[in-house]
Amino acid sequence: MKYLMICCCMFCFKEASAQQDTLHQKRKIYFGLGFSLGGGGNRRVYGDLDFYLQKRSNYISLKTTAVERIRIFYFGGLPEPHISDVGILVGKSYTFKSYHYFKFGAGVSFVDQVSRGAFLYNDCDGPGGCLFSNNVYETIRKKTVGLPLEMKYGLYLDRTAAVTAGFSANLNNLQSFYGISLGLVVGRLKDKANRISSNKNVLLKW
Repeated sequence: MKYLMICCCMFCFKEASAQQDTLHQKRKIYFGLGFSLGGGGNRRVYGDLDFYLQKRSNYISLKTTAVERIRIFYFGGLPEPHISDVGILVGKSYTFKSYHYFKFGAGVSFVDQVSRGAFLYNDCDGPGGCLFSNNVYETIRKKTVGLPLEMKYGLYLDRTAAVTAGFSANLNNLQSFYGISLGLVVGRLKDKANRISSNKNVLLKW
């Protein structure tokens, strides 16, 4: 909950610290496709994928996220519980000193939760035999509407790529979740920075 409070406070504080973005002026629309991977708390893995459109400092994003436990060489119960969402976010993106940007967004999403129910059987008679068997449980699937939030820092590599570090969360009545992640975004991200040289044309008079 404290992470969500920080995210909300930062979202409100952005208006006070915003600067005019001078790198998104020439073209009408900019776009980016990004993905990130990180931790979701309680030894779970967080991942997201998003596509956004941006005009000046305003953006709209189609984003999907998921949180689940990834276990290698583990033969346990099926299904593996997880929660995911698909949503639309709108927000602001501000660029500083030509190379850094911060994004703050919120929106609405459809949340899908998968959990285990009653024990059904053990698939010991499968091809792998009992050594690689799993306990199979009833699949319980629930859906709801959630409130997705995101706060992201990006470092431009050039006009077409950037590396990111972000915090994302989803508030819902089934199971609220969050993720802290690193990622990469590619696309038409910005215009070339305008550099004003301190050495202007000098007229030499002979």
